[in-house]
Parts: sequence; structure tokens; C-alpha cells
Amino acid sequence: MKILILYFSAVGATKEVAKRMAKYFTNHEVDCYSIEEPFCQDLSSYDALIVGTPVHHAEPAKLLMKVIDELPVQTRKIPTFVFNTKGLAACHTNRILAKQLLSKNLITVYEADYVAPASDGALILPQMKRFFRFEKGIEAKIAQDCTAFLALVASLKEEVVVKLPPFRFSSVMNAPNKFGSGFVTLNIRVHRDACTKCGLCISRCPYDAIHSDEAGYPMITKSSCTNCYRCIHHCPTRALGLWKKKHLKVLAY
Repeated sequence: MKILILYFSAVGATKEVAKRMAKYFTNHEVDCYSIEEPFCQDLSSYDALIVGTPVHHAEPAKLLMKVIDELPVQTRKIPTFVFNTKGLAACHTNRILAKQLLSKNLITVYEADYVAPASDGALILPQMKRFFRFEKGIEAKIAQDCTAFLALVASLKEEVVVKLPPFRFSSVMNAPNKFGSGFVTLNIRVHRDACTKCGLCISRCPYDAIHSDEAGYPMITKSSCTNCYRCIHHCPTRALGLWKKKHLKVLAY
């Protein structure tokens, strides 16, 4: 079987899960790409697709949704496994992603959530160890999900039946938070005494939201920032943060 794994990973947790999945399929031909890398948009040569995203404000990452939107409609239906990495609640993340994929003839037949390090929680509540690690038994869970997906794909006949992730009542409870997140973007502070002006945060920002000011320090364009916090977690000198006090804990990948 030929399998394609596509993912967006802001800080590294979703990438870690995708790589573990790729290692699981040792008896199959697997391609594993970040959507920030070039990949062939004609997916007709693949027997199955896996798509992964972090949960950002109870939704899939905006960049992933944009890339899917730009995909051509595939010439045949391809069975798809969607997964997310979540800090707390995933809500309708998989359902939203599955609907977007469906418009491109990429048919979701399996889904999964994985509790993972939280890029926002690790910054806002760094005293909580829970936000810095994956759930217990994640290797076994990934293996179980991959096994079930393979068996499902192998059992499919010519007609691939859509199986959208079900409605989750947690999305109703999370509605106020989701609504508020559309209006609130936390300011990312630059600690100039620690900044070396290396430019990594600028070159690695997936939303092109960071540029240099006249002095060469990073300057965040708030309207373009989605608070994925890659810049904070990947800064080699920890010169970026949410508060005046510097953060000592980050997610290292």
C-alpha cells in the first residue's frame, strides 16, 4: 500500500505524531511531508492519506486549511485518516478538517485525537507539567489507530463511504472561548537584551507575521499572527514571550 502523511506542525507535537506513524508503516511505501514542504498535489498515486493538525482555537490550523483549499479536486476518492494533537479539547477540529477534505474527494473514514504538549498552555500555565508531555500510552494508541485504518482501507471496495467525525457537545461548551479567540490575539513581546537578531523567528514564521524593525529586532504584525507560538518555543535564546517576565520553560523539539 502507498500512503501519504501530510501535516502542519506549529511547534513540533503534530510532526512527532506524524513521524511515529510513518515509522509504524514499515511494510508499506510511505511519504511524510509537512505542508510547508513541496509535495505533489496530484494524490492519485496513493492508496490512502493521513492528515494531521494541531488544535488552534478549537479548529484546524489556518495554514493547513488554506493548503487543502488550494488542492485540486482529486480524480478518485482516497480514503483518509484525520488526526489532531490537542492540549485540552479538540471540539470540532477533525469534523471541520474532514469537511474541507471532502470537497477535494479526500474521504475521511477514520479519525483520532492525541493529547500532546500545548504550545499555548505551556506558556500561560508553565507550572502544569501536563502541558509539556504527550499522553501516556501514545505509542500503543498510534499503533492501534494505524492498524485499524489499514484494515479499514483494505476492506473497502470501489465505493469509499464518507464517515464524518460526529458532532461533539464539547464544541457548544467551548463556543464562548472560540468566539472570544477571534477577537483576542495575545501580544508577543521581544526581550531585546536576549535577542541576537538571528532572524530565525522571521524565516520560520508560517504566517509571515514577523519582520525586522529599523534596529533589526523582530516585529510582530498582530493582524497576521495566529498565536501558534512557534517563534517563542523555537527561539534559541528565549528572547520572545507573552509577558514582561521571560519564560524559562518552552517546548523543545
